[in-house]
Amino acid sequence: MAGWVDAATGPDTRRQLHRLLGGLLTAAHPLLQSAPAALDPLLERIERLTDTEFLDRLPALRGGFDVLTPAARDRLLHTVAERLGDRLDLALSAPPELLARWAAADAVGRAALVARHLPVPGSPTGSADARADGAPRPEPPAAGLTPADRWRLLLGRQPDRLPADARRYARALDELYGAGRGEGVTDLGPATGGGQEASFPTAREWADELEALFGTAVREEVIARAVEGGRTDVLAELDPAAVRPSMELLTSVLSLAGGLPEAQLARLRPLVRRLVEELTRQLATQVRPALTGLTSPRPSRRPGGRINLARTLRANLAHTRRLDDGRTVVVPERPVFHTRTRREADWRLVLVVDVSGSMEASVVWSALTAAVLAGVPTLSTHFLAFSTEVVDLTDRVDDPLSLLLEVRVGGGTHIAAGLAHARSLVTVPSRTIVAVVSDFEEGYPLAGLLGEVRTLAGSGVHLLGCAALNDRGVPCYSVPVAEQLVAAGMPVAALSPLELARWVGDRVRGGSR
Repeated sequence: MAGWVDAATGPDTRRQLHRLLGGLLTAAHPLLQSAPAALDPLLERIERLTDTEFLDRLPALRGGFDVLTPAARDRLLHTVAERLGDRLDLALSAPPELLARWAAADAVGRAALVARHLPVPGSPTGSADARADGAPRPEPPAAGLTPADRWRLLLGRQPDRLPADARRYARALDELYGAGRGEGVTDLGPATGGGQEASFPTAREWADELEALFGTAVREEVIARAVEGGRTDVLAELDPAAVRPSMELLTSVLSLAGGLPEAQLARLRPLVRRLVEELTRQLATQVRPALTGLTSPRPSRRPGGRINLARTLRANLAHTRRLDDGRTVVVPERPVFHTRTRREADWRLVLVVDVSGSMEASVVWSALTAAVLAGVPTLSTHFLAFSTEVVDLTDRVDDPLSLLLEVRVGGGTHIAAGLAHARSLVTVPSRTIVAVVSDFEEGYPLAGLLGEVRTLAGSGVHLLGCAALNDRGVPCYSVPVAEQLVAAGMPVAALSPLELARWVGDRVRGGSR
């Protein structure tokens, strides 16, 4: 846990901190109470961080600890208090007036050091006052954050004991995480966040407060997390130029966009376009190397490609010249070049994609993968979307943004209908690939589905069943149905887009054998 905190210096590592911490605490949080010594490295890291470094990590830390119930976080806060002893004064026995005087004196002292350009104890030096992207860092609370303040903030507990300026951070994160779930929750209604302060009147005001407290990068991370949690009111606050593209965010935006009026949807198009373009580019970088070699190099006298050295030497052995030092060299009067030509016959790839209600994440992956595969010269890529009906979206396959905005996820599942439509597109079975992306929860009699599979397999079509993947890449499908499909002639596997591209490449390269 301490290492994850150390490494969380950017958007990706902060997201990883959130996920890893949440996963660990889900399973191991009782250990932190029964064996509190396990907390010591984390306590040291949290205390050692500067205020700015801590605040950069605060939303990720709060999100990780949010998997615990409010009562579990209260117990953990008590354990922390016992472990740190007098360094974490949860009782606050000093009178509030005296605490205010101490804080004011600290602020005056800090201001005097800053005015004289002297280093402030416990603060980063040099360029640490600016973020890696050059943007200025928001100012942390003037009086600094004590260990007690930090643990109350990251556990989302006892905000009433925080100083006023630190309470702003608690309120901003309560807007996202609320009071929590499970044991110890206080049901004060959805509009009250964590129950300590009134929620922000508008999403714009909340976004502005996040900007002021955390800066642009962390603000975008928090807003994106809210979108992934299902909040439609903050969609307009995501900056297409600053947001960090992720499959989870794109899936959430597309899911929420389905219920929006056209006027709001039009404002979302730049955001969706940026996410789709960036994710498609990333996917293409991974997938295209797996598809190299699907065209054949042929020698040519026309300049344009790399020179074919071996054939150039053989073609010019008659054109030699003896140099003054006695060496003989070949003069390439007739150079030969490489070219890239199509194979004798194109291949047809038919992606049959289940768009029923449980397939949201897989639909996004399928659309992006289809856009990448559509750029391969030897493949004619088709995209069939089906639930209980089949829609041919092949005309949009090279524009994943248009494709994703056209697809409406929902409804039942009729895989046999999708395969029947795919069968109508087959002209040369031995050079046709039909890949079904589904959770295989067939809503109609299995006899029809198994019959379609046997017909296609018997004709020589290359079949593949791709098990649905959720937004974290975990396979989700009906194993009993998949086993029957395998027996009928359709191999079923849980493949990433890269693995699917490799499988397609292997079939095309081996098609003549």
